[in-house]
Amino acid sequence: MLDKLQLTKNAQFYTHENKATDATINTIIEAALDNINPEHQEISRILREERTTANGFKYNLSLIIFPSMRPVYFIKNEEKLVDLIHAFLLLIETDSHLVVLKKSCAPISEAIEKNFSLIRSTELIGTFNDDDVEFQKIALRNMTVAETAMRSRSYEAADLKGLLSTHAAGRSIPFYFKFRQGALVKTISATGRLVETAQRDSIDEIADWANTQIHLIENPINQNSFTDSFAKKIELSEVMRSCRPSAILVESNTLQEDIEKQSLVLTYETRRGKKIEVSSRAKQQLFYELEKVFEIDTNLKIDTNKDNATLKKNNKTLTFNSKSLAKYKIMQKGKEITLQKYIIKNSLYSIAFTNPEYMYFMGSCFQDTSALSGVKSIIEILHPKTELSNCSSEKGAFDNQAKAFSNGSVFNAVESIHNNDDYIFCDDLGLEWADHITLNKSESCITFIHSKHGEESTSASNLHDVVGQAIKNLGYMHFTKNQFLKKSKSFRGQYRTKNTTTQITKTRKGNLKSVSPYLEELLKDYRLHRKCILACSFISKKEIKKQFSKLQKNQPVRGHIIQLLWILSSFAHAAKDMYAIPIIYCKA
Repeated sequence: MLDKLQLTKNAQFYTHENKATDATINTIIEAALDNINPEHQEISRILREERTTANGFKYNLSLIIFPSMRPVYFIKNEEKLVDLIHAFLLLIETDSHLVVLKKSCAPISEAIEKNFSLIRSTELIGTFNDDDVEFQKIALRNMTVAETAMRSRSYEAADLKGLLSTHAAGRSIPFYFKFRQGALVKTISATGRLVETAQRDSIDEIADWANTQIHLIENPINQNSFTDSFAKKIELSEVMRSCRPSAILVESNTLQEDIEKQSLVLTYETRRGKKIEVSSRAKQQLFYELEKVFEIDTNLKIDTNKDNATLKKNNKTLTFNSKSLAKYKIMQKGKEITLQKYIIKNSLYSIAFTNPEYMYFMGSCFQDTSALSGVKSIIEILHPKTELSNCSSEKGAFDNQAKAFSNGSVFNAVESIHNNDDYIFCDDLGLEWADHITLNKSESCITFIHSKHGEESTSASNLHDVVGQAIKNLGYMHFTKNQFLKKSKSFRGQYRTKNTTTQITKTRKGNLKSVSPYLEELLKDYRLHRKCILACSFISKKEIKKQFSKLQKNQPVRGHIIQLLWILSSFAHAAKDMYAIPIIYCKA
């Protein structure tokens, strides 16, 4: 049987916690067999057979091959139809490592991690030199749990080195790499899986390949200019000595995608112990609830307002207990586990700390390599405007005779600030790109302005909507002439609310009939740049500077100050990624 096996180079690597025994390996094999078809027998089983490759590499081989069942979900029937598929688990043991190759077997991570530690993607990155590879694709997780923040990004090119800006990369955790190394294409995923695109090989050839990777892991390249610019892994114990967890976010989008792609059945246990399948509507409501960020108090209690959820600190990891999530069950590869256990097992949650320099993601702690140096640049995007000092509303009061937005409104203040621009359009309401769009040929500038009024505060919640709106519409800033001319049809009329049609023209300044040749010249100007502006009457630069100064000095601040920094950083970085200048109009 061994001579017939042809496998792909697709493996996870572990280090020994304790010396492996027959019982240890057998426990992993038995866990893999949880989804065996009871009507069939194992096809092959080998336990810790000593082998030596043609290259002289000695290792222990353990193998199980068996028929498995996969439920058929696209047919609803009483018979519970299943697909018969074949699964395998291959374990390669060395003196220091365990290499795992598998397909279609039941989950085994819990059984493995009792005695072995997974080598994660951050450590696999050290197996190659930046100069020797071409980065074709990278996925990054931003160090934020803010509800309106851009949490992850992916980039793809022939070679991202030199193309991808590493500005603020220290706040990004890489969790997927695809790169070309000579004639080979490799991928490294967040689960610590290394895949090499090549023809299928025999067992011993796979073992030689695994041995080569182990040698590279044990002798990492410690100076990679490109990958070193991203966040670095750090021990949880070191982080916990200086700060504590402050908020937790379930990666609900990934969780939802997992459930849908794998056609996993989600059930719920009622108070009477009855198990029912969760409807599509109930699933959507569950995922909506899980999208929220939950704060963690000093006693590690998670503020869910629904159950006594708590954060649990282990030696090297952070997990959580939630009675609500434990009532949901998932059937995966023939084995039923709670939704809570599924989320923890697959590391589908992130934890922020009172010090924003750290974040817990995919089962590991990471440190922002740029530390809080970005605070200075965030403060610099705050531009105090006297016009906002006396604002008492966002748009003011309306009647059918009004020809301008009320004095004391943020809209009026914005138009006053931009009075020297050639064109000012009000795009509020409907399919808006921004609250105001302005064009200025002498400065060669296109400006999108998003406005928000509120009482002066450092609360992060006031920024959620306006930042989310700004980030969502960044793509519109790079409009073509035809796109804007089509959009300009909505600027011909008057500003209308639900109850009132005013005399306020939506073209607040400029001759709309002349906008076509004007745009042609503006868009051709090599000096053309774009500004994305938030006009926020509730922000005081002095107060934010005061609170952020405490962060730089490692002085304690309230949790919402951390969130405020995350949100402002997310806005600034998202705007810069779209080649726009981020600016925030505020009070002094």
